[in-house]
Amino acid sequence: MDRQAVYIYKLPDEESFTGIALDVHMHKGNLRYFDTNRDHEIPGKITEETEKGFTFISEGYMPGEWQFKVLTIEEFKHKYYKLVESGQALAAKLNTTEDLHQWYRKEFKI
Repeated sequence: MDRQAVYIYKLPDEESFTGIALDVHMHKGNLRYFDTNRDHEIPGKITEETEKGFTFISEGYMPGEWQFKVLTIEEFKHKYYKLVESGQALAAKLNTTEDLHQWYRKEFKI
């Protein structure tokens, strides 16, 4: 898990990744993240972790397995640009996943 990374996540029983998560980290048995609107703190535990993402078991809100994966520039340009105001113009300007993650941190002051 990397607090500097931007993740997309999928909640239990959802078929696709629909949310964006910034500043993702564990704190005292709770998963903390910011979804560009507000902070969240969900009790649970990490069950699997790789360079590309992790699996979290929620013991609070939406109990069950949540999947998080690092948002890449390719995925952003293909689909997730729609979640950002003027996302198409932004997608045209950004070239790397690191550029994308820096933009999110700067835009949302993380």
